[in-house]
This record gives sequence, C-alpha cells and structure tokens, in this order.
Amino acid sequence: MTEARAGGQEGDERASLAEQGLPEGLSNLARLVRAQGIRTSIIHCVGLRLYGDRPDPFPRSDRFELVAHSRGGWEIATVTMGDRSGCFMVSLPTVAVGCQQVNADQPHAVVDLILAALPKETA
Repeated sequence: MTEARAGGQEGDERASLAEQGLPEGLSNLARLVRAQGIRTSIIHCVGLRLYGDRPDPFPRSDRFELVAHSRGGWEIATVTMGDRSGCFMVSLPTVAVGCQQVNADQPHAVVDLILAALPKETA
C-alpha cells in the first residue's frame, strides 16, 4: 500500500508512477486521495490472450486500478480509467450507487465520492 509522503519525496513518487505507465489522470487522483489521508494501492493488471494465427501470438493489454482503503483496511473504492473515453469508473461496493462514471476533468468529484463512502466512525 502506498501512503502520503512528506516533503521532497512527492516528485520521486510522481516519476515512479509515470515509469510504471500509470495514466496521468490516475496518478493525479492518487495524490488527491492520499492528501485526504486515505490509504491507496495501485494494482497493475496484465491481460494476455493467445492467438495462433497472428504474428504476435500474445497481445498484451494493461489496466491500472486505484484501490482506496478505510482505516480498518477494508476496500471502499476501486477506480479505473477508460483507455478511450478518459473517464474515471468508480466502483463503490459499500454504497447503493455501485458504479459511477466521472469525467476525467473532475478528479475532485471522485475524491468526494470516496470520502462519502468511508464508514462513519463511532465516538
């Protein structure tokens, strides 16, 4: 899991995420979510298919997911970004909405959805 870091390490983190091929919108969203004190992890999914009649028998498709966790470690949201649409797909298993599409130019709306899905702490 990645957590918010202090000081000059943010630039190193940004470079590291870019080297992994993470879409810029998802890396910016990860920084916004961590700035709110929410733990996140980045999952890199690699899809392989076998085609015997093509020059490249194993075409590869990469997908990245940002997973937000509550303080107790429960998964509260999964965010992916569409390759062609550039929109965020936010999956919220803890609320009735389920999945919601958010335009890429509104990452703060995604953060608001994640904050709303956090379990309420009892005093």
